Amino acid sequence: MARTFSREDEDTLRQLHADGVSRNEIARQMEWSVGTITNHAQRLGLSFDREAVRAATDARQVDLKDRRQRLQKQLLDLAERAIERTGSEYLVTGFDHLGQFVSRMVPQPPARETKDLTAAAMSALARFDAKAREDAGDPGKEQARGFLQGLSDAMATAARELGGDDADEYGS
Repeated sequence: MARTFSREDEDTLRQLHADGVSRNEIARQMEWSVGTITNHAQRLGLSFDREAVRAATDARQVDLKDRRQRLQKQLLDLAERAIERTGSEYLVTGFDHLGQFVSRMVPQPPARETKDLTAAAMSALARFDAKAREDAGDPGKEQARGFLQGLSDAMATAARELGGDDADEYGS
């Protein structure tokens, strides 16, 4: 038995749209096809503005890049502090053979601590390097994204030309 898009469905669609929920997510939540949601949204005067979504995505990418750059600075600072500590005086604490707490300054950290500090510095530098590569971008990724967007647009155009109800499922 076929379902009918009810007044309650229209109200739900309007509310989800007003909340900024994407067309695909609305379709998933309401358990209708994307094409059905698109058709009823158009009938109700609602639109899913790709430019607004794209602008929000671009703004998010700028924010993430800024956060990565701040993290890179923190990672370099951490590496620098760890390296400096390997060559500076170091407080060694422990207990003597009588169980008394003792501490003394040594000219540089013991081997174990030097190894741990060096490992921390190397880890921080490796993360810094990974973040730097991430910020540099991958031209291949951008080419693939452009190719996939073109393919999506072509599929949507073909679906519309064929008159399918779910033409917008393909990205238009």
